[in-house]
Amino acid sequence: MTTPHPSSNVQLLSRNPIFTPSMNVWGYEIQTAAHVAADAPPEPDQPRVGNAVISGSFVGLNAILARSKKLLLAYSADQLHSQIPRALPPKSSIVLVPPESQGSPGLRSALEQLAAEGHGIALDWDKEVTPHAAILGAASFICLTSPDQARTAELATILALGKTCIARHVHSREALHRLKGHGVGLFQGRFFKDAEIIPGKKLSSHQNSRLDIMNAVMQGGDDLDRLVQPVQSDVSLSYRLLSYLNSPSFGFVRKISTIRQAIAMLGWSHARNWLLAVLLADMAQGDQQNELLHLSLQRAKFLEQMVQTYDYWGFKPEEMFLLGTFSLLDVILGVSMQDALAFLPLNDTQKRALCGDKTSEYAPFLTLMAAFEDQDQRQLDKLALDLNINPDAARHMFHASGAWASSVLEATPGA
Repeated sequence: MTTPHPSSNVQLLSRNPIFTPSMNVWGYEIQTAAHVAADAPPEPDQPRVGNAVISGSFVGLNAILARSKKLLLAYSADQLHSQIPRALPPKSSIVLVPPESQGSPGLRSALEQLAAEGHGIALDWDKEVTPHAAILGAASFICLTSPDQARTAELATILALGKTCIARHVHSREALHRLKGHGVGLFQGRFFKDAEIIPGKKLSSHQNSRLDIMNAVMQGGDDLDRLVQPVQSDVSLSYRLLSYLNSPSFGFVRKISTIRQAIAMLGWSHARNWLLAVLLADMAQGDQQNELLHLSLQRAKFLEQMVQTYDYWGFKPEEMFLLGTFSLLDVILGVSMQDALAFLPLNDTQKRALCGDKTSEYAPFLTLMAAFEDQDQRQLDKLALDLNINPDAARHMFHASGAWASSVLEATPGA
């Protein structure tokens, strides 16, 4: 087994959803993998984000722009005086100015010009740095990086500026509700992954039908016919599979016209994983659930790649893919994880791990996955030692898995 090392010319970007108070996606903060790993405000003196956006190498960008969502990107002082911020359409662009750049010469003129062109301007708040009045006048947004620790007086000071406050790193539903109560307008953080269980909730007939198909697919082993049958019997699944495989990303010379041919070309494992992803997408309704779907697929691919790369644990990649796929099923369905998993033929070890059993043999991988998502560098360093992995390679896999999830959803109609 060869331990992979990320290539220095591969630019991996992370998309972090920003929600409105009604839990609609307003936009995304785009960061490099290095930014995300540090659990700190972005350090924009890396032109990689802007360059990746300009070159079109950010997977999922077109889908975000097509949905008319905003993109929040941090820029250095030099970049703000260049054409880099203009790589995005003004109606989609929110230019984030970090505290260390807010006093740079000529910044006021640069920001006023960007604002006049239609770009939104956001200032990264630092209580030790008072934004210059002229710079503040050009801004429409204030970004607060650690809202969980912000005192009421500090929030009042920010909100009194008359700008829309973007609260980043909101870690819980409780913090979300507190910030809403103070009048904060936009929210980014892990709070949306917390399950909101609705007592007595019954799944819809549509959700039950999708779970039934999942069950049949998962019990079919590697029998090709067990995959072909449910797809052929569902017009929506048939259309989406053929559209997916005939998309330019695959580049097949001949058009694929039958379901059996499509599954044979894709391969049993990939076909099953695609089918599970689409069925999960069918149960995800609304912006929040769509973000949970993207994260579930990212988790699935990451766990699969981890055990393929570091094969000395003896875990099966297909089992790890399932673990990631269903890791947010309770949040998507709004029921307890025990109730959600009752419909699916997972083994007891998988079910215990998904229900939070810290003694499960899968638990360290789920903890590693959460550490990447929560930007917990201390936990990442500890787990890298415990699991004997290269943390940079694992980080590369995590963000590459996010790009994979974006590409799958972008190429699949209705997903």
